[in-house]
Amino acid sequence: MSTSDRQSVFTLKELELINQKHRDGDKSAMKFIIIDRKVYDVTEFLEDHPGGAQVLLTHVGKDASDVFHAMHPESAYEILNNYFVGDVKDAHVKETPSAQFASEMRQLRDQLKKEGYFHSSKAYYVYKVLSTLALCAAGLTLLYAYGHTSTLAVVASAIIVGIFWQQCGWLAHDFGHHQCFEDRSWNDVLVVFLGNFCQGFSLSWWKNKHNTHHASTNVHGHDPDIDTAPVLLWDEYASAAYYASLDEEPTMISRFLAESVLPHQTRYYFFVLGFARLSWAIQSLLYSFKQGAINKSHQLNLFERFCLVSHWTLFTYCTLAWCSNVYHMILFFLVSQATTGYTLALVFALNHNGMPVITEEKAESMEFFEIQVITGRDVTLSPLGDWFMGGLNYQIEHHVFPNMPRHNLPKVKPMVKSLCKKYDINYHDTGFLKGTLEVLKTLDITSKLSLQLSKKSF
Repeated sequence: MSTSDRQSVFTLKELELINQKHRDGDKSAMKFIIIDRKVYDVTEFLEDHPGGAQVLLTHVGKDASDVFHAMHPESAYEILNNYFVGDVKDAHVKETPSAQFASEMRQLRDQLKKEGYFHSSKAYYVYKVLSTLALCAAGLTLLYAYGHTSTLAVVASAIIVGIFWQQCGWLAHDFGHHQCFEDRSWNDVLVVFLGNFCQGFSLSWWKNKHNTHHASTNVHGHDPDIDTAPVLLWDEYASAAYYASLDEEPTMISRFLAESVLPHQTRYYFFVLGFARLSWAIQSLLYSFKQGAINKSHQLNLFERFCLVSHWTLFTYCTLAWCSNVYHMILFFLVSQATTGYTLALVFALNHNGMPVITEEKAESMEFFEIQVITGRDVTLSPLGDWFMGGLNYQIEHHVFPNMPRHNLPKVKPMVKSLCKKYDINYHDTGFLKGTLEVLKTLDITSKLSLQLSKKSF
């Protein structure tokens, strides 16, 4: 008989013992999480979780209340109740400034919900979708009209199409967080259209990665967005872990990367960014055809694959049919891919890279809201900058309220900033150039560390 069959009240010590096997790497161990002082056995739910299994695994044995409320609708309680196994007996209320900050953030969230800040402007999103599609129409019309005669037109068209893909990414991100429609299925339809078909990125690949990022932001060993070895290393924990992994059986390639590439990552950083879109597109295709849909839906899986294949078929047709020669074809391909790579990756880097990276042990003792604030970077920009960054320059506000529509984030920024100041929680707000220099400085620090580690390892 399992623990969940015979017990309805758990002490924190008992839960610690139950979850220790999971932490020790036992894949058959029971997985318990705590939400609102209630215990849920999600062992059998992992593979069926609509947001992916990995995001649940990051909170096994922990209080997942805040991350659950931040990323789920009220209807999720109906599913959750199926896995209820008991209550926490000795749960105590923390009196730390971080806990008090979290309590006020919850109150603010409830207040903002009552005042309608989580309701989207449908007119705003209609405008955003139509204006973004207009970019595609402009870029392809230019290629169709002058692709056979003008190299300049091919380059201009490629840049416009690249910006179109970038803007599709921001919109797919909004719909992926269910910021627009109350009926989540409509958000998913828009994500597949804008993400899979228009942009070439899989909804399921993105959600699996992005949900985990939101649940454990900048937590070493959990957040996939900072797990970019052996291409880039962002912190001392990743550097130490990567070089330690080479001690056993280093290959010629891994040794070359460790000794001659990673110590110079600041120099090739901007070169790598140009390939970011192509890398993510390939990962999306592989995920869709190997893993399938994140919610295990056969229908969604077929829809995603159809849209991904259609994207590349249409892109290939336009490239081959509307460019006059092989030179123009290669130029259009490379410039469009690089434009999206740079314009996406520069923004992504500003979001969290160069901000504090937290160990799993430290994250367990911190409140969800504090982690979201101290690991994020807001970027103050003009309206044009807001458009370019797709609202992700309000990264802190987005992370504490991930399903709040983009157009309301500037309105709540002063409220969040004020609470951070009240509880002395570091709120980092900077400019685009200064933020990028902070990212480069972080890369430079880890480059020097990589050089030291490579000398010790080999």
